[in-house]
Amino acid sequence: MSTDTNSSTYIKALGYVKRTKNRQQIVNIIANTRKTPSEIKEIMDVDFSLVSRALRDLKDRDIVVCENPEDRIGRLHKLTDLGLQIYEELNQE
Repeated sequence: MSTDTNSSTYIKALGYVKRTKNRQQIVNIIANTRKTPSEIKEIMDVDFSLVSRALRDLKDRDIVVCENPEDRIGRLHKLTDLGLQIYEELNQE
């Protein structure tokens, strides 16, 4: 399912991601492969709490989804269709 790139939902989500480099970096990191928060933390070289908070916020806005939320360790995150569209736009600039 594709989101209209002129819709207010898409514009708000894109603006939200563009507001911080950390969110943009997370979107780029999980664009092509599933990653755990620990893997994202290592790639970004930031505190785990920053990654956890950013992932939670991105999930709340339907940009990211956790594929195995029942697991306490090794939760895999990937972009939703909306997240993939945002990724594509971020990388054409």
